[in-house]
Amino acid sequence: MDGQVLYLIIGVLIGAGVIYFLVKKKDETPVDNSVNVLSTQLSDLMERFVKVEEATKTMSLTQTSIDGAFKNFQHILTDRQERGAFSERELEKLLQDRLPAKYLKFQETLSNNKRVDCLIDFGEKDHKIGIDSKFVLDNFIKLREAQTEDEIKKYEKMFEDDVMKNVKKIADDYIIAGETTPHAIMFIRSESVYRTIQDSKNNLIEKALEKNVLIVSPSLLWGLLNTLRMFLRDSELSKKTHEIIKEISAIGKDIGRLAERTEDVEKKFNAVAEQFRGIKISTDKIQSRAEKIQELETTAQEKIGDRK
Repeated sequence: MDGQVLYLIIGVLIGAGVIYFLVKKKDETPVDNSVNVLSTQLSDLMERFVKVEEATKTMSLTQTSIDGAFKNFQHILTDRQERGAFSERELEKLLQDRLPAKYLKFQETLSNNKRVDCLIDFGEKDHKIGIDSKFVLDNFIKLREAQTEDEIKKYEKMFEDDVMKNVKKIADDYIIAGETTPHAIMFIRSESVYRTIQDSKNNLIEKALEKNVLIVSPSLLWGLLNTLRMFLRDSELSKKTHEIIKEISAIGKDIGRLAERTEDVEKKFNAVAEQFRGIKISTDKIQSRAEKIQELETTAQEKIGDRK
């Protein structure tokens, strides 16, 4: 259809060129010059329309691609399984972006054989938080499309019932005494769905908290994870500080033992030195006596010599 319109426009322009040529001829403009001008103008127009046609084809392909992507997204929203997988992937990306991998366990099976989308595990008993994603979209769409007051009330109640059923399931499945924290998190992928929950006249957020379930949107979870990330960083620094203090204490004890052993060696060394001093004194005395004996022998020999 677009090609037909393009060729129609080209035909009109060619016709206009012919009319222009005839008018010029009547005005006694030289024929050769008019033909050259007309030919140049028509050539330029043809080049421009070729470019327009190429751009039109490109736009058509882009539109086809967009339509295909939109249909795929519609399929995700209408298919519960696809919708759930999409929400889980978004939750996983958000968690991996904000928290270290060592704290995250995806699709973790708990002791009650229930599998949670993600378990944030801090490595200690009772320090595990379950997070499960829920879309709650079917009756939300019907609520948005409702026209009459009766329809609004009907689908509003059905939507709120869906929310609280999911809250109850999370509380029953992912809060286990002695294994997890006494709280769990319900992740709502859509900000608009979360706002509808938040604006509920029946205080759905508060009712969920009464069951120890915190309902969060992507933006709220992002802020919560940032706070948790800072806490974990401070906690790790605190643990490292305690380890350093412990090592310093151990080094102090080693230094104390080294001082004791040095003192023992010093005592032994002093004892040996004292013995060496005693030996030297005895040696000096022996030498002194030997010298005296030698002097006596010399004196005796001299006296014997004088008598002779």
